[in-house]
Parts: sequence; structure tokens; C-alpha cells
Amino acid sequence: MNESITLEIAFNEKTEREHQQFFFRYQWKKGFTELKKAIIYALIFLFLGFFSQSKFINNSPASVVFRYAGFIFIAYIFLLLYQFFTSKKKFYKSIEEQISDFKQKDEKFSFIILNKDDITLENPFNTIVSVWSKTNYKFVDQYLILSILNNNLNFVFTEHDFKENDYKTFTNFLEQYSKKNKE
Repeated sequence: MNESITLEIAFNEKTEREHQQFFFRYQWKKGFTELKKAIIYALIFLFLGFFSQSKFINNSPASVVFRYAGFIFIAYIFLLLYQFFTSKKKFYKSIEEQISDFKQKDEKFSFIILNKDDITLENPFNTIVSVWSKTNYKFVDQYLILSILNNNLNFVFTEHDFKENDYKTFTNFLEQYSKKNKE
């Protein structure tokens, strides 16, 4: 099978926004887990530092350590929230810039070229080629996340993005030549 298969994906502004928003939420899911842990630790340390029942513990150095640890976790919570909101603002601004760039171009299609050696993703602005050993994929809900170049670039697809049986062809190539990500 030395021949290549070209799959065509039409650009849809609404779908592109939806895919990018999903990917942002997916990436920050780990950050929210970290945020939950920090909140729980902050509450535990502040409780131990300020609300201990015993007068002996309240005046001990241990309660001071618990208070400081609680305040450190509060600072960490604010740092995580700041990172989330700044990256969200920057990410959505980037999405809007990309969509406006696509709208200005006359071409409304992107292409995926599959062959036994590599995968090529081509749009009006760039062409990215990756060998199958540097490509992996993951299914999350109805989304397919394609990670290429050792997880440095990610693309999000759904079955509705493709024509007819192209999605099945694409997933068959991925299953045959790339690695399924188990995260």
C-alpha cells in the first residue's frame, strides 16, 4: 500500500470553536484536580492551625506551621486561578485570530494525507508531516485527539468533520500505524 489517501475536511467556524474549547477544557482538567487538592489541603491546614480545641496545641509551634502551610496553599490556589484565567483569555484570543485568518482565505478545506510511512496535515497556512512512530491518538467522548510530533501538536476531530466513510478510513489508519494513548 504505497499509495496515499487524501481526506478532505471542510472548515466550519462553529465546529472549530467547539473543538478548540473542548481541547482547552480537556487540558485544564488536570489543573482543576490540582486546584481541588490545594483547596482541601488549605482547609485542613487552616483548621489545624486556627481551630484546634486544645490551648496547648493552639500556642505551639505546630499550629504556626499549620497556619503558614494553609496560607501557602491559599497563595497556590490564587496562582492556579490566575494561570487559568490568563491562559483562557490568551487561548480564546488565539482561536479568534485563527478563525479570522481562515475566513479571509478563499480555501475552505484542510487535507489529511495518509500513507504507510507518515501522516500529513495540510491547511491553507501550513503543512505538517509526522511519521507514525511520533503520532498517537486518544478518544475522549465523541472527540478524537490526534497528537503528533511527540505530543507537541494536537488536533481535534469528530466523525461529523469527515465526509461519508472518511472517518472510518482515518481511524483505521490510526489504529494500524500509530499508538493509542492510554492516559
